Amino acid sequence: MFELMILLGTLSIMKHISSFFSWFVLIVALTTNVQHATAQDGGEHHHRSFLRGDVLEIDLREPGTLDSYINDDEEKQVRCIRLNGSINGDDIRVIKRICDRSNARDAQGRTVDNYLDLELDRARIVGGGKNYSTKTEHDAIGRGMFRYSRCLRYVSLPRSIKIVADEAFEGCSKLEEVKFPGRCDVRYIGEEAFRGCSRLSRINLPEGISEIRERCFYECSDLRSIQLPQSLTFIGKEAFCDSQLTRINLPYGLSSLGADAFKGTQLTQLLIPAATSIENDAPGHMPKLREFQVEMGSRFYSAHDGVLYDYSGVRLIAFPPASKGFFAVPNGVEAIADNAFKQCENVTGVTLPQSLSSIGSHAFEQCGALQNIEIPSSVTYIGTKAFANCKKLATASIDAAIAILPERAFENCTSLKSIALANELRTIGESAFEDCRELMAIDGANGLTAIGKNAFKKCGFEEIILPPMVRSLADNAFRDCKSLKSIVLPQGLTAVPKEMMRGCDKLTSVVFPSTLTTIGENALRDCKSLATIEIPEGVTTIDNNAFRGTAITALTLPSTIQNIGEKIVEKCKMQSITCLATTPPELKKISEKKTTLFVPATAVEAYKSTKQWKDFKNILPLE
Repeated sequence: MFELMILLGTLSIMKHISSFFSWFVLIVALTTNVQHATAQDGGEHHHRSFLRGDVLEIDLREPGTLDSYINDDEEKQVRCIRLNGSINGDDIRVIKRICDRSNARDAQGRTVDNYLDLELDRARIVGGGKNYSTKTEHDAIGRGMFRYSRCLRYVSLPRSIKIVADEAFEGCSKLEEVKFPGRCDVRYIGEEAFRGCSRLSRINLPEGISEIRERCFYECSDLRSIQLPQSLTFIGKEAFCDSQLTRINLPYGLSSLGADAFKGTQLTQLLIPAATSIENDAPGHMPKLREFQVEMGSRFYSAHDGVLYDYSGVRLIAFPPASKGFFAVPNGVEAIADNAFKQCENVTGVTLPQSLSSIGSHAFEQCGALQNIEIPSSVTYIGTKAFANCKKLATASIDAAIAILPERAFENCTSLKSIALANELRTIGESAFEDCRELMAIDGANGLTAIGKNAFKKCGFEEIILPPMVRSLADNAFRDCKSLKSIVLPQGLTAVPKEMMRGCDKLTSVVFPSTLTTIGENALRDCKSLATIEIPEGVTTIDNNAFRGTAITALTLPSTIQNIGEKIVEKCKMQSITCLATTPPELKKISEKKTTLFVPATAVEAYKSTKQWKDFKNILPLE
């Protein structure tokens, strides 16, 4: 009986324990669910913090829920986010919001360095959620996903990543390091993906990447070295332009190198693999480059003494900018490519062979130490700005058999004193000698027929006698030639163009041809020393402000005049105006109403009754 009572008591106790345990489990479960629910709905008063110091480490059970794990105060404190699980567009929007904060503070409210490290190596990007700026796609750092995330300092990419799209990290000005997974399926990095990431100094590009597209690392000014994967076959235009790369090993399988891919970098030598062709044969200006090298077996290029040529050696493609002194272009070279010597600041002299037929655009532009140049008669083509901005170029001789000297050919050659031009030359192009302030003499060019816009603007001539065959002058041709005292225009010329000699302060003499019919707008404006002007019979039109601001005090208009523009003698201190036309010409506007006007005796009444002319206070007959 006693034993039975003990057994019944034990069963009773166990029943109570079991009941208690069941209640305990239920309470724990409910508490956990409440905590999780509170975390999910982000309640301000019952928020469960996942922030440890300044690190937010979260296992996301569902994509799109990151916002519920962090409140407004914690957004200011977090400086590292570690994510495990799937994230979508909603989560990316939260990260971008944190990256756009104006400052960061610690738990005590003190201002601290404002950066964010983002560890996504255990996360996966999936589609869905609201657009961050474009639609989120599976396993893709999409177009502009983290563009201008100004606080982003470090990012490790998901292991599942397959795409790094255009502009993915563009303008992340604090981004210092990007870590790709050791093995991944990324095949290309998009255009401008890291453009303007000025602090980016470390990035590991995994094997498997075959393309680095246009301007991918443009202006990454702290990027000094990078290991390119052997799988790489394509580097786009300006891909590393204005980065600070000091060395680069191009993969042997690289087939295409974009134009100006390494422009502005600090490379001292460049080895071009045998399989590589360069877009437009334009490697770009690398100021510290001492030599080009070409791998044996190249079907595209050759290199001799550090200079890059085409495979056959007849076309000089690029001269290394850091090379110094004098250079003789080898005999047999037939063409100098566009930009071939551009910004080669240390080249003091160049001789050109008789085999040469073509000089490309910008070929010698900004050769700051070049002192003279002689272009042989074998040359039949010279490109735009071929010798522009050569600040020490003092003399030039162009014996080339060319009909046109191209636009801006010698623009801003501020030390150029004299130039000899072949008599076969017919046209001097726009701005060909603009701002050549020391240029005082041109020899030859007797067959010249046309002078382009701004061709001799701001030159140093004191006297100009144009060749007799010139029939065409364009606007501003001799504008602001501050030393010019006299100019003789050739017979056969019919028009003085707009602003042709405007601002020639010292000009005292202009000889117009008898064939002239038109004087253009502002043609002699602000020629402050010009006291007399003789306008030949045959001139029918004088346009607005033609003689404004000159020193003339008396003006005689020919009998052939038909059209007179506005304010042709404004600010000239006029004493008299004589108009020989018997029929009052059309006059737009004149402010010299107190100036005495002399007209043919038979036309006095006509002038007194004609619009604009009748406003003159004194209209008198010619004696």
